[in-house]
Amino acid sequence: MDSVKSEVATLYSEHEISSGCFRIVLSVWEPSKPEAAVVFIPATMTHSLIFEPLLSCFAEKGFAVIGLHPVGHGKSSHDVKRFTISDMVQNARDAVTFAIERFGVPVIVMGSSQGGVVAAALASEDDRIAAVFPHGILLSELPDSIGISRFPFWLRHVYRPMQTVLRFFAWLFPDLKFPIGFYLDRMRIAKHAQIWDAFESDLLCPKRYSLHYLISLITTRYPGLTDGSIRCPVYVVADSGDEVFKLAYIQQVFELLQAPYKEMVMFHHNEHMFMVIHPKEVCSVLSKKMREALRNHECTKAQKD
Repeated sequence: MDSVKSEVATLYSEHEISSGCFRIVLSVWEPSKPEAAVVFIPATMTHSLIFEPLLSCFAEKGFAVIGLHPVGHGKSSHDVKRFTISDMVQNARDAVTFAIERFGVPVIVMGSSQGGVVAAALASEDDRIAAVFPHGILLSELPDSIGISRFPFWLRHVYRPMQTVLRFFAWLFPDLKFPIGFYLDRMRIAKHAQIWDAFESDLLCPKRYSLHYLISLITTRYPGLTDGSIRCPVYVVADSGDEVFKLAYIQQVFELLQAPYKEMVMFHHNEHMFMVIHPKEVCSVLSKKMREALRNHECTKAQKD
């Protein structure tokens, strides 16, 4: 499935690929001579076209951009009974393969919120990545991870038993579905009513996740994040006033993260959805960091050769 339309200095196309047991769709913004490719993983219950102002900006700056529509999201089929966070990581891995085969340039992986969790997880397992830029990063084994959700923070004291209980309920009722407001505070995600109006009216956004998926999100561990398995630089993108991935939690995870190079890239908008609200600024700052990462990648590659 390929469709093409003209963009400013770029071409836009859509491609359907196999990923594990699923078929997924990729949105591709393609400049004439890309210097690198950016694989982008979108946020909870969204799809890459919601981030189009940001992604097209990267393309205008010379990056090929591959926007993921994860299984059950966006233009990928929603007629999927069960999937897990590991399926999304596989989706991202297959998008990296697509980028390498189509463009033959270094590949950077970037994600927002839940997409950042997926991006970081992939970087801990895939040494083909030149750099990773996660906005949102999760160590599910940390009790303070409960603070991302809307549940009371005191539950961190019973976090591991709670995970065991939730696994049991997911085994009993795997297909029970919940809206985003069940486990995340909507006002902490976005205070602007127009963002929620757009979300509710967007037929490409799934409005509920199964218990099967949610349990995979909060219990799947990626030991490679902290055991030195990451082989690329990690630029953790954060906002000082983000009320979902709060700065104290991100700093806690950042300290535990093991990578050849790691850096915090900070914004100050007091918004979780700042990548949607301030795309030009985010693009300007991150494209410079991406070029810095690419220079370091080329130096490291030359030293190995």
